[in-house]
Amino acid sequence: MEFLNTVVSYASMAVMVLGAGVAISGLINMSEGKAQHNAGKQDEGMSKIVGGGAIIVIGALLVPQITTLFKV
Repeated sequence: MEFLNTVVSYASMAVMVLGAGVAISGLINMSEGKAQHNAGKQDEGMSKIVGGGAIIVIGALLVPQITTLFKV
């Protein structure tokens, strides 16, 4: 059971890092859109920021719930 807890902990961390990467990518896109006065790129950046935040929340709240499926 300890092995499963360790795997789920690392999986949760990996999902949160992926979400942070998406959010940072969105921040870069949004700032590029601001610099170029490109509304489409700004919108794409904001969407990525929100999506990255949602992925971070999933990694923090839902992935750790996997251990409850395998209680012995």
